[in-house]
Formats: sequence, C-alpha cells, structure tokens
Amino acid sequence: MEVGSAETFRDEVVAYADTLWRSGGHAELHVWPGAVHGFDTLAPDAAVSRAAVTARQDWLRRLLG
Repeated sequence: MEVGSAETFRDEVVAYADTLWRSGGHAELHVWPGAVHGFDTLAPDAAVSRAAVTARQDWLRRLLG
C-alpha cells in the first residue's frame, strides 16, 4: 500500500495497514512525504514519484521472485 503524506485518505490507508498487521496479516506501507493523491501521475519525473515506482517494482520482484 502507498499513500502520500498530503493525501486526503492518508489516515484511512494507514489505519487499514495497521488493522492488517494487528490481525496477523502482512502489508507493506509507504507514506510518501509531501505527496498528494495521484502524485506519480501528476509529476512522474519528481524524485518522490521515481522512488514510488522503484518501490513498486521492487515489491513486485520480491513477490514474483
């Protein structure tokens, strides 16, 4: 899961991840500093967007590894 720190639904996403963890589930959560909803689409060349894409690709590699 990922969410920007300036995202409207930030608290809900963090709470959902916390609920998964507390119930014994697994989740990976990234809260991207200063990011808003759709940040990676709005500013694909921004450092935070590039970092998010890299994190997604790394997660997928680990999952499919």
